[in-house]
Amino acid sequence: MPADVKCVTHSDKPASGYCSRCTMPYCIDCLDVEMGQPLCKICKSKFAAASPGPFGGGSPLNFKGKGMDDDPLGLFGGGPSSAPAPKLDLPKTQPSPSPPTASYSSPPPMPKPPQPTSSTPAMPPPIAASTPAPAPKPSMDLNSLIHDPQPVRPPFPKAPSLSAPTLSPGVGAPSPFSTDSTAGIALPNKKKNQFISLAKVWTKYLIRRSYEMFDPLAKKLRLPTYVFLVLLASLITAAVIGLGTLLNRPSVSMAETIPAIHIIKVNASQVSEMDVTTYTDYQNQLQGMGFTALLQMTVPQLPSPNFFDVGIKDNIGVYSEILKMPGQITPHLSFVTVFSNGVWFSTNGWPGDNQSMEYLMSVYYPKDNPDQLYVKHVQAVEKIKQEKDWQVAGMNENRYMAALSDHLRWFLVKKDIQAYKAEFAMWH
Repeated sequence: MPADVKCVTHSDKPASGYCSRCTMPYCIDCLDVEMGQPLCKICKSKFAAASPGPFGGGSPLNFKGKGMDDDPLGLFGGGPSSAPAPKLDLPKTQPSPSPPTASYSSPPPMPKPPQPTSSTPAMPPPIAASTPAPAPKPSMDLNSLIHDPQPVRPPFPKAPSLSAPTLSPGVGAPSPFSTDSTAGIALPNKKKNQFISLAKVWTKYLIRRSYEMFDPLAKKLRLPTYVFLVLLASLITAAVIGLGTLLNRPSVSMAETIPAIHIIKVNASQVSEMDVTTYTDYQNQLQGMGFTALLQMTVPQLPSPNFFDVGIKDNIGVYSEILKMPGQITPHLSFVTVFSNGVWFSTNGWPGDNQSMEYLMSVYYPKDNPDQLYVKHVQAVEKIKQEKDWQVAGMNENRYMAALSDHLRWFLVKKDIQAYKAEFAMWH
């Protein structure tokens, strides 16, 4: 409601609504909403006087003179409301024709059975079947059902279940389905038989074609055709086996004998006569390069005392070795990569002669620091991989010990020496 509309009775107050009867604007103090509709005080008094209730007043909920509590059923003596019920104008429709009724005619009288005479002995009544005949199916046309009854249809048989026992043929009512409950289980055997049959057909076809192709050549060689075919198949098999042997042959020769190699895990604190300061510096530098400590060990067969502190950097394929050699206090550093064909490649930080053998490739840089030694080793590994197409073997603790054992066994057999005579500069 607009704010400029004022109450009719109180001109200083804004109107909050209109009276539902006189439609005049009034404020909230002048309107009464308890009657169900907003009414001013004048209209409320007129409305209450015009529609008195059975108890001397109007209904609280009164609409057009009729309230919900005005006793419309006359229970308090007021009697039901005399207002006429509203008349509804229904559309005029044509009367629906009555459905045709079926005419039923009484069935013709059934002839009476002949009465037995005195000369004919009375026959006993037939024995009823133990199973009552099924009732005929009712039809919608009663006349045709009475005069011409339909034949009784047999019930539709159910398929036999695999778990339920089935009747054998000849017992009970015949079933249109197979009584073999294992028919579905034998399906894989049927497919197998089809495969065998197909293989036989193809074998016969190939043999026949082979006879047709190689029969003229066998006649020229004065050999029976089947003998020629056997010899040809033997030659082809031998060629395939020989080709496979050549392709799978390793790039380096393998050792024929395997001497025992023992590896014992020890701690650096158990090693005597070693420069601890240099050893600790190597450990810190390798840790900064990204190497992870793998194991610490000694090999009793090699010249003693010896010590291996091995680290790993598997993303590059490089092992790090801090070696304590016999007769030397200062440890030395070496980087090793093992290829999948068994070749051991090492870059060593002590004096020695570069060498390249079947299972060993080693280079020596005694004046390089650990960073320079590592860079040269990685560059050499990448060059070998590109030139020779070699792949780096998998890396972990067990693989390292296995590679070290294989490498030592190969070197000892090749040089025909005992393990305690193998110097580090010779095999590493």
